[in-house]
Amino acid sequence: MRQVIGKRTLDLDAADFAALRAPYERLVVDLGTGDGKHVLAVARAHPDTLVVGVDASPDAMRKTAFRAAQKPARGGTPNAMFVWASAEQLPPELDGIDELHALMPWGSLLRTLTLTEQSNALLSVGERCRTGATFLITLNLHAWRPPVPEVGDAPEPTPDSARTDLAVEYEKAGWHLDDVHYADDAELAAYGTSWTKRLGSTRDELAVLTLRWTINRGTDGSTRRAPSTSR
Repeated sequence: MRQVIGKRTLDLDAADFAALRAPYERLVVDLGTGDGKHVLAVARAHPDTLVVGVDASPDAMRKTAFRAAQKPARGGTPNAMFVWASAEQLPPELDGIDELHALMPWGSLLRTLTLTEQSNALLSVGERCRTGATFLITLNLHAWRPPVPEVGDAPEPTPDSARTDLAVEYEKAGWHLDDVHYADDAELAAYGTSWTKRLGSTRDELAVLTLRWTINRGTDGSTRRAPSTSR
């Protein structure tokens, strides 16, 4: 595992990460974390939780990672850490995840989360999660207005299409849709992401679709379908 701390990158083995994780009750992983500000917000709100930001491009998160690594008296956040890795191929040490976030995904991660042929990647991510783990996804719908290359000619997701097309593919990977709705301004502000602020400053109205999923697993680790409760 490659941990980013400012300009430095440290190689951590399983024992190193286990020692970092040991003091905390829960593990939250933010996929495609970008500059990592959402990780800091979650970590500061939940000091009993280790929050790990993962991104395939380390440079954007280096500044935030450096801040997090400082002593608490100097504004550090000891329960926040940053990892240089692909969201689709998480380091093996990131296992037993309690909660996943993917806020305003872009590039390959956007394809993974919205195109139905990517269910194998969703299964791989789900295999790292505990039974009952949750997955929060927010989609920037302006990626379809007009479409960016990552979404191709796929139609813009809506609550209705999420309950049908997306839900079918996610269920194959063990993920059950609990809720889907258009995010309001208060919800978006609470996430504390730079993407939300940047996009909101350039548009009269910011269109974002929020999806919340739960992983369903049997005691043998196999995925199983749960009764539908989405509205």
